[in-house]
Amino acid sequence: MNYIEFMNNIDKARGVYLIDSKEDFLSDTIIKASKDLVNIKDFNLTELRGEDDYEKIKTSLETYPVMEDLRVLILKDIDLSKKEIKNYSHILDRLIEDIKDIPSYSLFLIFSTKAPFKGKFYKKVKEYGHIVEIEKLNRKELMSFIGRRFLSSKKRISKALISDIIDRFSYLSKGSDLSLYDLVNTIDKIIANTDKEVIEKEDVEDQLRKILNLNIFNLTDALSSKDTKKALETYLYMKNDGEDIFMIYYMIIRQVRNLLGIKLLTDKGFNDSSIRKYLGLSPFELKKDRGFVRNFTSKELFTIHQRLYKMDLRQKSGDFDMDRELIILIGKFSK
Repeated sequence: MNYIEFMNNIDKARGVYLIDSKEDFLSDTIIKASKDLVNIKDFNLTELRGEDDYEKIKTSLETYPVMEDLRVLILKDIDLSKKEIKNYSHILDRLIEDIKDIPSYSLFLIFSTKAPFKGKFYKKVKEYGHIVEIEKLNRKELMSFIGRRFLSSKKRISKALISDIIDRFSYLSKGSDLSLYDLVNTIDKIIANTDKEVIEKEDVEDQLRKILNLNIFNLTDALSSKDTKKALETYLYMKNDGEDIFMIYYMIIRQVRNLLGIKLLTDKGFNDSSIRKYLGLSPFELKKDRGFVRNFTSKELFTIHQRLYKMDLRQKSGDFDMDRELIILIGKFSK
């Protein structure tokens, strides 16, 4: 079962559900929606944590709801990963025994802080209850999610602007640490800072200009265009604004590796689909970086990549000034 399937049937949800989620925002949305299923929360809603003892869980599950036909139990802050699941054996061993007898009036939601180990407990939940698997959104789902976020505040926005917002963030990029919360924070700022019903391009740009992701794009775009002046100005702005210069360094590494990968794979005859899959790029990133690749020879990219590698080695030696090295590196892009 996925997130949409669960939410579409939440009114009928009963029994035990193990939530295996890669998106905290969607997990929190489930929690909020589940709490809203009951009106008399003091009696019919219980929230527990992994550190609580099993008797509290059992008592909550077996207590009849008051003046309603549903009782909701939410168990959070429990790490069911392979490495940590043994720390909760005092709870899980007894749950395994009782899970098939959960009353028909109970909704029991278990939120693992990390991907749950697919061992005995996982299999028992799958046998007698449900596993809800929540992945990061794909582009189509993200377009819909952002559109609905604006509509919920009675704002309308074009698909082109939604696409622009998505492309300015690295949410869809392979290995990205960005979450829906990062996007939601930006979307809510766009909504809060305009009184217009229809969102326009300048409304989006005003907020994106203040976001780190946009500054990173501006920096890597300037470096890839060999525009040293703009790259240095953007870097100094980010540094003075308190951004982590080591994070900036790693984003530059990612960009150089992408450019080098595109050039090498293209020379070997790979098509766009294969290149995107191999490098973990969105169609927008590949299209944009293809234009930048023409600004460099393979030798230039290998030279810059070698310098970045040596910077990584030297920073581990102790006597290393990352700020100074990044400024020197930016100058190397134009030579």
